[in-house]
Amino acid sequence: MAGLVGAVALVAAGTAIAQLGSDDEPSSQPSHVASSPSPSATPTVQSSADACAAEIRTTEAVVTAAHTAAGHWREHVQARTDLLSGKNSEETTKAIWKRTRLAGPTDIATLKAAITAQAKAQGGCAKLPGACSQRRTALDRAASANEAAARDWENHLAAMAAHAAGAFDADHAQQMWVAAWTAAPKNLNAAAQADAALAAAPACRPS
Repeated sequence: MAGLVGAVALVAAGTAIAQLGSDDEPSSQPSHVASSPSPSATPTVQSSADACAAEIRTTEAVVTAAHTAAGHWREHVQARTDLLSGKNSEETTKAIWKRTRLAGPTDIATLKAAITAQAKAQGGCAKLPGACSQRRTALDRAASANEAAARDWENHLAAMAAHAAGAFDADHAQQMWVAAWTAAPKNLNAAAQADAALAAAPACRPS
């Protein structure tokens, strides 16, 4: 099967710190002493650069997670291709299948967590055109393409789990696997193309 992509660490926005008054202040003051106003938290306004940095960082995390998931799916599919061509032995093939299958649940959980985090930073680069806008577009495309391949992987993992639980017999499981294997190149190839475009995209250094 085919392959997937990587990540960049950038600075996130600062968080305002709430200022709390002391609990042991006297309950009353002499009448000639003016009481001080209660301190209150002053929110820190997030700059456009910080917001864009957060969006780029979280979107790159989605691409990395989706790339990892799609990469395991690629290996899983390629193993059957190599088995049928005689390149791999049955023992080698089964070892690849087992390794990737065991990694699968973590692949999907990591990707879903990254997507959740990225949703909170959406729109951060809207006010910064140029290189950041171009990279954001390339990241979006790479994320979308890799997520499609990752969904194929998730579906196959679910099918394997269902078969193991006795939901259907071995013949039906094999038919589903062959269908998934046959369809897999479309999304895996699209992911590889999106990854190549991302590698060529300009870097974003919001400031």
